[in-house]
Amino acid sequence: MKTIVLTGAAGNIGKVLREQWSDGRYQLRLNDIKPLGELATHETAYIGDLRDAGFCTELLKGADTVVHMAGIGTDLELDLLIEHNLKALLSLYQAASTHAVRVIYASSNHAIGMYASETDIDEHAAVRPDSLYGVSKVWGEAIARLYFDKHGVESICLRIGSFETEPFERRHLHTWLSHADMQHLVERCIEALHPGFHIMYGVSANTRNWWRQRDNPIGYHPQSNAEDFAERIASIPTRGGPLAELFQGGGFAASDYTKKT
Repeated sequence: MKTIVLTGAAGNIGKVLREQWSDGRYQLRLNDIKPLGELATHETAYIGDLRDAGFCTELLKGADTVVHMAGIGTDLELDLLIEHNLKALLSLYQAASTHAVRVIYASSNHAIGMYASETDIDEHAAVRPDSLYGVSKVWGEAIARLYFDKHGVESICLRIGSFETEPFERRHLHTWLSHADMQHLVERCIEALHPGFHIMYGVSANTRNWWRQRDNPIGYHPQSNAEDFAERIASIPTRGGPLAELFQGGGFAASDYTKKT
């Protein structure tokens, strides 16, 4: 049985993954700085700060894969992003290198959020972050690339779209990632043989997807489609105002936008 470390286990994605694995298929080490609630017999809690290199080393010792869902998920001050989305990630990767642990890294669609709406791109397109948060995810992808090239740490970076129970605005017709597809995506990342370094778009099989996966070494085959909700949500504007409609990053791209057009 594989041992999986799940960081950010108290977060939205972490809870959905714990539910998926409630059958005990993996031994789970759950990390967060928040309480994790009642634990199942196959779960062990590791409450601690990932910026602590010693803690990370102990957390990953003997593990097969770390699913890294921790970090700051909004566009906050640069100092906070550096602490939690860069320094903590570096500690985690150093521990992964020490113990030969695969990393599944929660990147974000905001790493490419300044691409214009209706523009199709694949995972090899140049990064175009839409915010300092998006920049922090570009850093993370660069760290993953560095540790694979120099230390052989296998990494799959997931550019996660709009992770919601159901899509609820027009932008989600392009970006929705269902809970079921997220569960499938992460499990394929865990079970894939020798994936090396790769970027995967975390998005469902939406008819109107902007993001095309050219290479699919893990065998990810999403099933959900936001088009099933189109009649209800196509008229609901994207949060962030009219400017948010122009960019793939939506409200993140529109925030603090001062460029003269």
